[in-house]
Amino acid sequence: MKKRFGVVSADGHCRLMHLPFDLWTKRLPAKFLEHGPRVVKGPDGTRQWVVEGRPWSGVGWAGVGRGPVNCYTRAGLAEEPERGIFRAANARYRCEDMDRDGVDAELVNGPYEQIFTIKDPELRVACVRAVNDWARELYEESDGRFIMLLPLPCQTPEEAVAELLRVADFGLPTGVIFDWAGAPEPVLHQIWEPVWAAAAETRLPVNLHANPSGGSRQMGVGVAGLDPRNQALMRVANFPMGAMGELMSAVVFSGICDRHPGIRFVLEEAGVGWVPFLFWRFDREYDFGGPSSRVFKPDIPLSDKPSEFVKRQVFFTFEVEEEGGFRRVPEVGLGNFLWASDFPGLDSPWPHSKATGHAPAEAALGREALDRLVFENAVSLYRIPVAMPQERAHT
Repeated sequence: MKKRFGVVSADGHCRLMHLPFDLWTKRLPAKFLEHGPRVVKGPDGTRQWVVEGRPWSGVGWAGVGRGPVNCYTRAGLAEEPERGIFRAANARYRCEDMDRDGVDAELVNGPYEQIFTIKDPELRVACVRAVNDWARELYEESDGRFIMLLPLPCQTPEEAVAELLRVADFGLPTGVIFDWAGAPEPVLHQIWEPVWAAAAETRLPVNLHANPSGGSRQMGVGVAGLDPRNQALMRVANFPMGAMGELMSAVVFSGICDRHPGIRFVLEEAGVGWVPFLFWRFDREYDFGGPSSRVFKPDIPLSDKPSEFVKRQVFFTFEVEEEGGFRRVPEVGLGNFLWASDFPGLDSPWPHSKATGHAPAEAALGREALDRLVFENAVSLYRIPVAMPQERAHT
């Protein structure tokens, strides 16, 4: 990656609806092709991703009903500039869109959200392998700018560990995505210990992306006899604090970080403002009542203060945050926060990220701190190689 803008986005997306139509048909072993993912066209011309003989996803934002309300529409660009080729999943177009936003490189979440719905375990693993093999191609085609965060198949620890160790051998500057919302057991469950051990050994950061459908609190969604009361809006407005707070608690209080000091967790799309409060509360509740009469005596004693594990091993990405949210960031550590554009999410600030995402951080913390948040922290955590711009020759 060449440093031109001094900006790396630490959380973008490449979703199923934008993938190349031949991604799996070109890469899956022959025995999986009949039931593997492919795009079919209906009598009315509507395109649809199918897998195992059933509908899987629409095609493009328009195909999932979001054509009028997405960042491409706001920017006046076609998300599908060539038939069957979407900007979000094409190295050339994705780099053009990085240039529009003044971004050197993106850490892009691979299409992990719907992998867990593939029922055949062998097909599921093969599909993830194909995606991750494609990620290597994108990295090369983009000159190290399109850096895909690599999905894991997360229905069993065995399949997750096998793929984690395989992609570690790629040598890419990246991390893996653990689909905590689609996994059969929560992050703190003992069955995932082999996954955390493998992640610690390989030093690949484990990314846990915010998901309004995850967590234990659903803002009244699905309560019997309750009429809709703007619940979808409540979920969006209140996440990621609930779900991300639960994940932060899980990786620290369950002892995962303590048992695996080499592991790094990245809570993606987490935000900033709530983190210092929970960071402070971790130590208060852990010790409350004193050594002889602790109110919440832990089942698993930790070898250090809970907040110390956060400082060393937990990272947070943010997009747009109010200025006040950044003022307490130094309490946790400037190195724990990474800026992201969430491109091409529905509410991504792209292509105006500097005005909406960078300005509040700079106002609160200054230019030097901003450089850490928008560039240096991501480069350090994911070990991204950087080629500095050549100085102009003196004449």
